[in-house]
Amino acid sequence: MPGEVLVKRRAQGISNSSATALAIAAALATTGASAQGVEGTFGLAAMVHTPDWPNNAQVAPWDGKSDGEFAYRAIPCAGNAPMNNISSNLPTYNGLMPDSRSPASTRSHPFKFNVKAGQMTGSIALTVCKLTPGPTNDGRPDSERDRIDIEFTATSMRRTPEETTFSGTFVIPGGTGRYAKLAGSGTIRGYFMCFDPKGCVEGNKGMLRDMQYVLEGRFKDPGFNP
Repeated sequence: MPGEVLVKRRAQGISNSSATALAIAAALATTGASAQGVEGTFGLAAMVHTPDWPNNAQVAPWDGKSDGEFAYRAIPCAGNAPMNNISSNLPTYNGLMPDSRSPASTRSHPFKFNVKAGQMTGSIALTVCKLTPGPTNDGRPDSERDRIDIEFTATSMRRTPEETTFSGTFVIPGGTGRYAKLAGSGTIRGYFMCFDPKGCVEGNKGMLRDMQYVLEGRFKDPGFNP
């Protein structure tokens, strides 16, 4: 009888230890998943312009060669901008964001930069119009939407009076709303030109009124919790 009781006690001790170990493992697994967040790669293609220049104080076009400070903007989220309406899979976190479907609709409000001897230093306030393609019609001002902040440095090269190219690197230091903890980095490249059929020189006083740019990089959001 004493031996039987001893065996039962040992078995009970092993059972209790196993249950405790399983509980600890489950807790660690839950904590790890919460702390992991999300990370991945992304691409972005977008366009910006200088609408209503020179009467619009929010924009300042560049001639592709001079030093100074310049600013471009996209049309509002409610506008039908074919490229910006399908610009990127970054806002959706590769489709992992709830109720999202890449490519998301974004606007660059603004794309601004400083130039000194061909070196560009600037920032992009990437407004997320919605987490699916297309223009929006919800009536919200673009300034109230979530935003992804991007900072970049690049080297420009004036190819012709009608076109200047640039390439460099960027970082994502965060944003607003759901993107407050977002981080990332990668490469940026693009070119300045004019949509005007008359061109930049003849129709726009030598100013490069429009620009297209692309980003390729990696992102990470430790706070993501769908």
